[in-house]
Parts: sequence; structure tokens; C-alpha cells
Amino acid sequence: MKTKLSITAMFKIYNSDKDFLLYRLSEDKKTIIDFVLTNDLSRHRAHFNNKYKLLTDIKKQIKNFKVEL
Repeated sequence: MKTKLSITAMFKIYNSDKDFLLYRLSEDKKTIIDFVLTNDLSRHRAHFNNKYKLLTDIKKQIKNFKVEL
């Protein structure tokens, strides 16, 4: 599924040293409402309903300008 990210969100993700991106999607599942960059997956997992991705995978997609979650 393709999602829309703001330029500031892409910048934060691309320059982050963290390992995981935890996120919540909107009702139509096309935009990210809220996200957290973290190394501690267990701390934030319940708040984001176990929706997470590895940042190394997303950084590769940002280089190609196509982010799929």
C-alpha cells in the first residue's frame, strides 16, 4: 500500500539513527497520522497497534521516492 508522507517526515526518517518506525494510518489508509522513530520497539508497540517497519527498508524506498507500508 502506498502512503503519503510530508517532506519533513521524510527528512526526519532519512536522517534518523533509530531502527524502527511505528505509525498510525488515517481511516482511508493513505496518510500517516502519527509516527515515532525508536530503538525500543516494545515500549511503543501497544500504542501503534503493532504497525512498524524497519527504517533501513524505508530509507531505501525514500531514495526511490516510493514508500510502501
